Amino acid sequence: MSDTPPERSGATGSVSWQSFDRPEGTGETAAPGEQAGGEAASVHPAAFMALSQETQSGGPQSIEFLRDVEVELTAELGTARMQIKHILGLRPGSVVELNRLAGEPVDIMVNKTLIARGEVVVVDEKFAVRVVEIVPPERRLGSG
Repeated sequence: MSDTPPERSGATGSVSWQSFDRPEGTGETAAPGEQAGGEAASVHPAAFMALSQETQSGGPQSIEFLRDVEVELTAELGTARMQIKHILGLRPGSVVELNRLAGEPVDIMVNKTLIARGEVVVVDEKFAVRVVEIVPPERRLGSG
């Protein structure tokens, strides 16, 4: 048997061979194209379906099936960095200072990606956020 693993490549994919272990405890390895026990194995390259222009196209219609997918939307008031010893010292009444000024827009995040900024308002005694700025898609990359 050859020590050099044979390689196959073609338009439908590529396959490279390495030795395969025989059943546990035998300490032997099977050669490419051979199963445990010396039997010939049926080996052939994987076939892949070519993508057509139709499957590659995008546009407004391709997003329709996503309309009912739920995502997590959060409004981030601000952040703070603290040492563990200070976190362990937090008690009711402790104040944690955030990196934002009062009245400054909050970040509106979808799945931890910044998509907009807004101002905190109250609607029916619940907090809400009024959108004041949409973050352009090119600035969203690299968030989250």
